[in-house]
Amino acid sequence: MCLRGWLELRQNVGMSTERRETDAEQALRAFEKKIGEMQGDSIDLKSVEEEIRRLLEARGAELMREVLKRADTAAPEVEIDGKCWGNRRAQRGTYYTVFGAVEIERSVYQRAGRGRIAVPLELRLGMVEGRYTPKMARILTRALAVMTEVDAAAFLEEVGTAKASSSTLGRVPSALAARYETRREVIEVALRERDVIPDNAVTVQVGMDGVMVPQDGEHARPRGRKTESPEPPRHERKYGPVSGDGPAGGDGCTGRAWHEASVGTLSFFDVDGQRLKTIYLARMPEPHKATLVHNLEAELQVALSDRPALNIVFASDGAAPQWTALDAMADRLPETCTGHRMKLVDAFHVAEYIQMAANAVEGTATSAATILAATWRETAKAAVGGPATVLRSMRARRPAVPTKARVEELDAAIQYIDTQNTLGRMQYYEAQQHNFPIGTGVTEAAGKTLVGVRMKRAGARFSQHGGQTVLLFRAALLSDRFDALHEELRSTYAKDVRLAA
Repeated sequence: MCLRGWLELRQNVGMSTERRETDAEQALRAFEKKIGEMQGDSIDLKSVEEEIRRLLEARGAELMREVLKRADTAAPEVEIDGKCWGNRRAQRGTYYTVFGAVEIERSVYQRAGRGRIAVPLELRLGMVEGRYTPKMARILTRALAVMTEVDAAAFLEEVGTAKASSSTLGRVPSALAARYETRREVIEVALRERDVIPDNAVTVQVGMDGVMVPQDGEHARPRGRKTESPEPPRHERKYGPVSGDGPAGGDGCTGRAWHEASVGTLSFFDVDGQRLKTIYLARMPEPHKATLVHNLEAELQVALSDRPALNIVFASDGAAPQWTALDAMADRLPETCTGHRMKLVDAFHVAEYIQMAANAVEGTATSAATILAATWRETAKAAVGGPATVLRSMRARRPAVPTKARVEELDAAIQYIDTQNTLGRMQYYEAQQHNFPIGTGVTEAAGKTLVGVRMKRAGARFSQHGGQTVLLFRAALLSDRFDALHEELRSTYAKDVRLAA
């Protein structure tokens, strides 16, 4: 054979063994050629970007299909967590990825005696709810945490990745939150073990507060449903009721009703009083804020087991139920704790009562009231025995207050400050000497950030579980635990799949 003939034969053989381009690859190559032919003065950039995105999405779906196939097996039998599964058969399935829906034929197995099926590729990859990739689940839960389902669906459509309907954006996070609730104790232990206290933290502030959320009252008409007795939501059909009724289930209200949810914060501060990190917790309304209190104390106990020398500041406004919970936490502190301990009522709330007292004495919105309030506030915070001094000054001015209404306002302020001071919650001078926080701004902000910004919107109403779903993922984001939470949730879907011996 001549050299030319040998070269042609080699070229033909090489071409026959080359991988054939996929449809998406061919479409990308054709569009790349089209770009090369475009004239600069006639380019519609929006259309070009959207077409490139569509083509890349199609190629991404092709690659994801290959990945899913790689995780599958055609073996007649497999072992899943050490148990044998057989009766293999092929079955088509659809999976949702950030590049869109991907349909493939995959293997399914059953145990002896039939019953439920197992899908190895889903278990190996930790597919969420058997349909969604872990990345897709992350996007859906993050979107729901920061915006409504309708807004999130529109935003993802505009971005052009992980597109989902508003119903999917409600359903999938709800299922994940239900799964979390059924495994909450185990998952929370794992999250706490993953967390790291800043090396330079010397003080921890434990705070809690209540914040109102909108819910449907007990006798509210079903909204957006075709029947007065709708089927339970999908997450309940799989996991059962996970949140309890809450106060809205027996409040006797029609239409929108408001009930008190709870937020808690564990904030770490350095020696100069600078905040380093905060762990945020939030729960929907429930009697005595029981779950929030339990979780907050568990966070504190874990932090103190790691760093027993931390100074501890319990802080809240003057609400008695919150202080009952915080006092109980303080009584249960481990004996190994060696740091300084304090209980402080929020200085801002005290300042509001001081202003009310000054208005009663000098008249509302007068310069004299402004000066008097400033003097009392500074005395309460910066002087040894400051609160007692302020109380003496208030009582001395009481006979000069001109009207009964203003006397009642002054008496209310005196009673509040006297109660908090008697209970030892106004040691602001000592606290500032140690650079301890004297306000609950972090906790107050938690109520606004976790609940107010996301949940108090026009027409908003939240079921017990729907609201807890938002709070779960929103608190995880603020606490820098979103990654860890999803890793723990994914591990509950994944199982060890091996070929049967």
